[in-house]
Parts: sequence; structure tokens; C-alpha cells
Amino acid sequence: MQKLSYRLIILLVFFIPFFALAQTNNINISLEEALLKAEENNKEIQKSKARVDIAKANYQQSHSLFLPGINLSHTAVRTNDPLASFGFKLKQEVVTTADFNPVLLNDPGSMENFQTQIKVEQPLLNFDGIHERKAAKFGYEAVSLQSARTSEFIKFEVKKAYKQLQLAQEAVNVFEEVKASTEANLKQSLDFFEEDLIKEVDVLAAKVRALEVENQLNQTKNQRQGAADYLAFLLGLDSSNDLIASDPFQEPLMGSSVDDEKANEDRSDILAYKKGVSAKEQMLKSARNKFLPRINAFGAYEWNDKEFLGTSANNYMIGASLSWDLFKGYKNIGNIKKAKAELQLQKLDFDDYLDQNNLKVKEAKRSLVLTIQIIETGRLAKEQSGEALRIRTNRFKQGLEKMTDLIQSETLYATKNLEYLNAINNYYSAKFYLEFLLEKELK
Repeated sequence: MQKLSYRLIILLVFFIPFFALAQTNNINISLEEALLKAEENNKEIQKSKARVDIAKANYQQSHSLFLPGINLSHTAVRTNDPLASFGFKLKQEVVTTADFNPVLLNDPGSMENFQTQIKVEQPLLNFDGIHERKAAKFGYEAVSLQSARTSEFIKFEVKKAYKQLQLAQEAVNVFEEVKASTEANLKQSLDFFEEDLIKEVDVLAAKVRALEVENQLNQTKNQRQGAADYLAFLLGLDSSNDLIASDPFQEPLMGSSVDDEKANEDRSDILAYKKGVSAKEQMLKSARNKFLPRINAFGAYEWNDKEFLGTSANNYMIGASLSWDLFKGYKNIGNIKKAKAELQLQKLDFDDYLDQNNLKVKEAKRSLVLTIQIIETGRLAKEQSGEALRIRTNRFKQGLEKMTDLIQSETLYATKNLEYLNAINNYYSAKFYLEFLLEKELK
């Protein structure tokens, strides 16, 4: 019997330093601070912002529909081609009467030309490009709204993770309280055994119970550490830091009602879907307008010389072009049919998304109401089990209660405490989820 007590002491001595080491670099953090850090450091939020930058850059590329394209070039050529040689002489403005000699025309020898040119192209009327630009704008706005929705989702995840950490901390406190009770009961049973008031089997049961509680406490501490690590991941913090939720884990006020809350169709992701539909509509218009002609203006100014970067001779050219694709082998007609189908699919996806959202909101409301009822029941069960444990503990100290009955009361007390804490956590999870669906805070 003494050997078993020594083993219990050795186990306690071994595990306590282990968990003490795990609590290094503690950081107390409130929910408000956690939300701010997530907004600054969370990788998903940063990636969503990068996608917004990409969409914005794609939209900025469409400015070329209205702005001119300007190109500056310098070309050096050496040739003995008769036609090119005579043309370069004309460009350099060095043609003489002797150059019309048939011998020189047929065999002009090598000639060099250095040409500096600035060229401007200005789109004037591109009907299909106008709608493509509008589609790109809607796409950029949709990605921006989706980025806002990503931030809302991470906010929801942080709230849940923070409450999970609070729950784990409270669970550790419950088992530490139960541990203190089991150790006191074990000491009391040893005293009773020495006085021959109880049997050895009762002492062994008390020792087993103490070891079980110790294991449960260690497991709960491990779960608390896992919750802290996940919260640190969401906040973009080093996992070596052990986060501790500083806000109190309290039962919520139950005076609020969610019956009047309606599905929010102005939510950022729903608005993003609407922008996606608008983008598809513009792409259909663009496909149809590919049958219309395009008008573009162009101009060029150049300098030609036999010396590098010379400017002895210059000329210019300006003009406009009209191009009209009358038939492209059924390609344009196929693009119109494809754009119609994509638009129809986008509209169906949007309607389906709205229906699913409404179902989720209704289910979330029911879940929230149910968690409120469970909290009420859990509080009463917790109070009843606590009172029962107190009575049986007092009766055990007086030798009027069996050890097995006391252990059952301890187990029931721990179970009901955890169920009550879980009920509170489930309430907050349901509340945060409904807030996420409505994209507004509930009172």
C-alpha cells in the first residue's frame, strides 16, 4: 500500500514539471486584440488582398482601350539590296541624278541606314473592348468583395478559436478542482483505512480515481495547448508563444431574440455574386459586338541617316484603319453561345447560393435557440451535481457514505461542469456563425 502511494507521488512529480515547462512564453490576449492581430497577420487575409491587387491590375490593363500606345525604336541596317538601297537613299534625302544610272540601280553596293522612329496607335472605336473593360471592372469589384468576406470568415474563426481556448482553460480549472477533491478524499480514505473504518478495496478505488483524474487533467492541458496553437496560427503568431485568453468565460445574457433577423442579401459574398453575374452579362455583349467594325488611328515620325542616331532626314505618316471581321469560321457565333451559357450558369449558381444561404440562416437561428435551452438545463444540472457532491463528501468524512458512491458523485460533477461549459461554447459558436451569415453583430 505504501509502495502504491510512492508511485502516485512519483507520477505527480514527473508530470507537474512537464506541464510547467509547457507554460513558458505566456501571452495574455483579449478577443479584441486577437481580432486586430488576425486582420494584420493572417495569411488567408493577406492572400485575399493579393488577389485584389491582381484583379485591380487586370482592370487597369483595360485602360489601353482609350489610351494611346507609344513605341520608340532605333534600327540599324546594312544591305546591298537594290530596292532597299534606293529606298534608304530616298529616306535619307541623298538621291542624286547619278543614282538613276542603271548600273548603280542594279548593283548599288552596300549601304547603311539608321532609323529612329516614334510610333503612336490610338484606339477610336472598339465596341467589344468597351464591354470587356466593364466586365473587368465588375470582376475587380467582385474580388474586392470576396476579400472582405474572407476577412469576415477569419474573424468568425478567430472568435470560435478564442472561445475554444477559453473552454479548454475552464476545463483545466474543473479538473484541477476535481484533482484537489480526489487527493483530499484519498488522504481521508487512507486515514479511515488505518482506523479500520473502510476496506483496502476502497483505498485502491480512491487511488485509481486520483490517477484517472490526473490523466484527464493532463489530457485537458494538452487540448488547451492545441487550442492555443490553433489561435496563434490564425493570428499569424509564432507557435512557440503560448496564448492565454484573458477575457472571462461567462454565460451569455439570454434576453436577446433572433426571430426578427432576416437573411442579409447585402452581404459581401452575395454582392460579389451579383458582380459576377454583371460581368458575364458584359462578356455576352462583348461577344455580340465582335460583329461590329473597329476603328483605330495611328501615326509615326521617323529620322533616317547614314550615321548612328543621325537626324538629317525626317518624315511622318498618319492615318486611320477600319477593320471588320465579317466571318471567322463560326468562331464569333460560338463565342456568343458560350457567353449565353456561362451567364445562365452564373445566374443559376447565384439563385442556388441564395437558397442555401436562407436555409443556413434558418438552421443557425434554430441552433442558437436550442443552445440557450441547453445552457439553462446545464446550469441546473451543474448546480445539482455540485450540491450532491458536497453532501456526499460531508457524509463520507463522517463515515456514512461509500467510496464508490463518492467517486460517482465526483465523476458526475466533472461531467456536468464540462457539459455546461460546452453548452456555453456551443451557444457562442452558433451566435458567431449566425453573425457571420448575417454579416452583422447580434445583441
